[in-house]
Formats: sequence, structure tokens, C-alpha cells
Amino acid sequence: MSTPKPSNNTADRRNALILKAQELFARKGIDAVSLNEINKAAGQKNTSAMHYHFGSKQGLLDAVIYEHYGPIDNDINSRLDQFDALPVEQQTARLITEAVLLPFVEQLETPQGVDYLVIVGQVFLKSSDMILKGHPDAIDKARQRAFERMNRFTGELPEQVLEARQVMYGNLMMQSLAIYARAVLDGNEHPFGGKDLFISNLTDTLVAALTAPLSEETKSKSLTP
Repeated sequence: MSTPKPSNNTADRRNALILKAQELFARKGIDAVSLNEINKAAGQKNTSAMHYHFGSKQGLLDAVIYEHYGPIDNDINSRLDQFDALPVEQQTARLITEAVLLPFVEQLETPQGVDYLVIVGQVFLKSSDMILKGHPDAIDKARQRAFERMNRFTGELPEQVLEARQVMYGNLMMQSLAIYARAVLDGNEHPFGGKDLFISNLTDTLVAALTAPLSEETKSKSLTP
């Protein structure tokens, strides 16, 4: 893991910190990496640089996640536009799932994308806020658009059950991608088989989770105070 030469350009310094943080967060874990370690690994002699650019470790983590997510959000929105342009009878649960899933799958093609998926998997284990609330400043648009279209395929669900399914759906997708990405990062055999099989099988599983009928048992429990 090489240490980059320090730059006098503010934007370059900020970018160097984000890239090094992403690399360390993916390999060591979010909680195991300190701001000082990232600052040093990024070749920054000024120990206040991290706080100047991000304010806190959470601010840095948000930058790592959401700045990488911007193009993914745009890709999902473009795919949702294509979905909306189809006749209603051609709009399926599988197509809406692919519109959301495939932009994340494409992250497996680059080292930074692999790091990103591993990090998001860690974040999802800690909190469901990214699934239910999205960006803190609500600048991401695809998440809510996708859920609105997915809800057409879930059937009539109590609000409590629908919200829980959204969390389960998001976690199933991102944790599966994170496990696959970790195998890529570590150079291990992929636990879900080859990439094409993995994508197809994950899509099948997500569609099943999206369209699973509500059992009478779950319905009765959702009505219990």
C-alpha cells in the first residue's frame, strides 16, 4: 500500500483522503481505521486536514459512500426512465430489480467499485438509514423512485411489513454484493459461483423477496399492537 506524495491543491488533498479512506475501510473495516492512519497513509502532514475537509469520521465515511454513489444514482434513474417508457404490461418485477441491481453489479469491474461494495455492506450491518432515508440531504433520487415502482409488485401490505421488506430487500442485495466483492478483494473463490450465475441467481432471489405473498400469520402479527 503506497503512500502518495502530498499535494498543494486542496481538491487533490481531499480526493487523496477519500481514496485512501476507501481503501483502508474496505480492507481493515470502518471501525478499525483511525483518522490519523488515513491522514498518514494519504501522505498528508497536516493533521488537521481531515477535520478541515470532512469534520469527522462520519463526514469522511459519508463522502466515501455518497460521492461514489452519484454515478450509480444517475444510472439507476436512467434505467427507471427506460422502465417507465415501457407499456405497463411489459413492466415486470424482474425488470425493476435489474434496474436497481445492475448499476451496483458494475462496481465489481473496478478496484474502487469493489472497495465501495465492501464498505456499503459494513454500513448496512450497522444501520438501515441508507435504505429507508437515503442521502442525509436527500439529493439521491433513484432510491425513492425505485421503491415507488417496486410497491406495485408487493401486493397490499401493511405499512410495517412493507418497510421491513424494503430493508430486507436492500440488505439482501447489498450484503450479497459485499460478500462477492470481498471474495474479489481477497482473491478467493467466489462463494456464489461465476459472475453471470451470481447475478442471475441474485436477481431471482430478489424478485422472490419482492413478490412473496403475505401469509395470514404475518398479517395477523402486523396487526398486533
